[in-house]
Amino acid sequence: MKLKKLLTVVAFALSALILVGCKTTTTAAAGSYTYNTYATALANNWNPHTWETNADSAVLDYITTPLVNLTILDSENAIYQWSYDMATSVTDVTAEHQADLTTYGSTLPSGAASVADVESGFVFEISLREGATWEDGTAINADTYIYSMQQLLDSSMRNYRANLYVSGDSAIAGAESFYNSESPIYSPVVPAYGEGDTPDYSFDIVNNKVYINLKSTGMTFSSYSFYQFYDDYGLISAEAYDAVAADENVYGLVEVTAANKAAVLALINEYLAAFNLSCVEGDHNYMEFLFYQSGVGEEVSFDAVGLYKVDDYTIRYVCQTYLDLNYFLTSLTSNWLVYKDLYEANFDTTGELKTTTYGTSLETTMSYGPYKLESFQDAKQMVFVQNAEWYGFTTLDNGALYSETEFLVDGEHVQQYQTTKVVIDVMTDAAAKQSFLSGDLDDWSPSSDELSTYSTSTQLYQVYETYTMSFFFNTNVDDLEALDESAGNTNSVVLSNINFRNAFSLAIDRTEWVTKTAGYAPAYSLLNSLYYYDVYDNPDSIYRNTDEAMQAIVDLYGIEYGEGKAYATLKDAYESVTGYNLTEAKALMAAACDELVAAGLYTEGEDIYIKIAYKKGALDSDDQAQVQLIQNYLNAALEGSGFGTITLEAVGGIASRYAAVPAGEYAIGYGAWGGAAFYPFSNFQVYMDPDSYDINEAADWDPTTETFEITFPDDAKYGTYAGQSVTMTYQDWSNSMEGSGDFAEANFDVKLFIAAALEEQYLGFYYRIPLATSTSCFLLSYKVSYFTENYNIMYAFGGLRLMKYNYTDAEWEAFVAAHAVNGVLSYE
Repeated sequence: MKLKKLLTVVAFALSALILVGCKTTTTAAAGSYTYNTYATALANNWNPHTWETNADSAVLDYITTPLVNLTILDSENAIYQWSYDMATSVTDVTAEHQADLTTYGSTLPSGAASVADVESGFVFEISLREGATWEDGTAINADTYIYSMQQLLDSSMRNYRANLYVSGDSAIAGAESFYNSESPIYSPVVPAYGEGDTPDYSFDIVNNKVYINLKSTGMTFSSYSFYQFYDDYGLISAEAYDAVAADENVYGLVEVTAANKAAVLALINEYLAAFNLSCVEGDHNYMEFLFYQSGVGEEVSFDAVGLYKVDDYTIRYVCQTYLDLNYFLTSLTSNWLVYKDLYEANFDTTGELKTTTYGTSLETTMSYGPYKLESFQDAKQMVFVQNAEWYGFTTLDNGALYSETEFLVDGEHVQQYQTTKVVIDVMTDAAAKQSFLSGDLDDWSPSSDELSTYSTSTQLYQVYETYTMSFFFNTNVDDLEALDESAGNTNSVVLSNINFRNAFSLAIDRTEWVTKTAGYAPAYSLLNSLYYYDVYDNPDSIYRNTDEAMQAIVDLYGIEYGEGKAYATLKDAYESVTGYNLTEAKALMAAACDELVAAGLYTEGEDIYIKIAYKKGALDSDDQAQVQLIQNYLNAALEGSGFGTITLEAVGGIASRYAAVPAGEYAIGYGAWGGAAFYPFSNFQVYMDPDSYDINEAADWDPTTETFEITFPDDAKYGTYAGQSVTMTYQDWSNSMEGSGDFAEANFDVKLFIAAALEEQYLGFYYRIPLATSTSCFLLSYKVSYFTENYNIMYAFGGLRLMKYNYTDAEWEAFVAAHAVNGVLSYE
């Protein structure tokens, strides 16, 4: 949904709005500042208890305010900070209120014999902001929070968003029992299990009714519903979802029957394919998506729920299970408040469950955010204007609403929320392009075909994603020879040689290659600069910037530094890496040819033809251009090596290229791994732990038996591991830094050393060659500027709340009239 674009591209753009009042001496420029954007479809339900789509969520970003958020501390160095909005403080008070764990039935940690052993992580006291009101001036206090949560968890409503508080990390103690009060209880077929535990797959799914979760609580396999997979993350198609959704019951589940079994399996597999996994009916992956009706809940009152009022502006939140303070704060970056009178005035009790139409129209909406909904024309337009009753605004003498941050941004309190109006029009991407270029829109996302036109534009923003696009190989000689005999390849067996694959990597000019992509950035490693190893306690803890991570890549590419060398420091050497060295690539190709000829696998001078499993969908012109460049690079490296020329053929329409390559159907695949940005140490499982992931390179790589020795430097920072040598299988190493792993409790110095060693070692096999970091690209009009040009995954560029206007609406109209040629502004 295009409506979400501005907000997702700039991370916490609207949900982290901290403004203050009482700035009576400040002046602000008179005039209006309108942000014009577009959507392919508008929201139809922004009730915080039942919203579903990205478009719905985007509306809430305008009209609500979270309890806490993350924002800019130091924009030059891309450092973030926690900030307070509807809360003024959040404190862990577990030690002082241990009895709450018993009162509300919290689940004690495994090492705690009684509540007396629990000192933190369960009871949090939230001080609420006094002076916060709804847009009609009605006060928001502790009673508002308690009432709203009671409605959210009401078993007679079964609100979709109750899953945030009934299950998962931020579950409230006792919430699940209240939510299931006098209602059917659906339990996972495979009970939840911890790291290192043996799952219980004994449930008889043949002779019992089983269900899959579309919109209800999370499953064992994942914490999310299928609707979230479909709408929020795009991991499954509308076709696959709709084929099952017609059978959804009022509790958000679908019974698996003979009639829909094939559609259910297809739905599950479409999701699993995004993680290079699959399942068949009855296997373990399949079973982890299933639920059964385990009973009916006893009648429970809200008094049993661990959210209670201390005084008019203080509440306490009791967690079901242990939760670190930082992760608890993360759960407070959304809010659950509803306006009682409107909520109840729109009840409908005629169906099996009680519902409300609250938050579905202008008339049923009440804001407590910096904006309020001014007009809504279904399928056409939404307009938001500043909410004068929002606690952060002060009305100046000239009538303007003004606000500054309570927190310091780059050492200062800065103006925020300069935007006076946001207009969202429904239009196609083609119409949006025309409107943007004519000055009527303030943002636009070019297609990949159009992106090259604007690649040098000062207004083009590239938002890095965690995904690293790579080539991955089947290096098994038998598989490659079979492909040469029967699959249309010729001499693909050359990929079995490590020198050939090394040369393949060094031959690629990634800086040029990414010009044929949708704005991707060159990549030379498995993990990019978005990965933090200590995200909450050290905002500067970027894995890629550590000495260990830089050293791994410098060593991989054989770059020397120090006195008398080309590069004085490690950082200088690391920043010189391009991944491109044609001279070395040529030498390695010559060595590879000699080795392959000597092994009887290749005849000197013969040409090479290899098909690449490139894409799930149909190929486009960008795909063809990318493969053509790779072919050109390789042929440049092959000159004079003894090899003939190489031809590469990209193949599209492949259901799962990740499975097809190790299965011997293709020699090369193109795809990506990413995610887990806040714990990079877990990422190596995707390459080394076949029990958790389908290994793309499994044809000739067995991490369960191959071992690797790591020797820690004799340095005190490595603690008891200093000077020690440890040998484990790659699988064990990949699991060693989390859960019950051998190094799970080690300090970050130890973990960083292990992670860097694994990254360098694995890249040195050349089973996978990094090419690029994926990005999301968009253009911003000359009318506005972001607060910072330095992107941070926690706050992006500062978002709409800190956006600065270069022109008032009237000035912008004059600018367009003066600079547009034939009605078109140039952004090239």
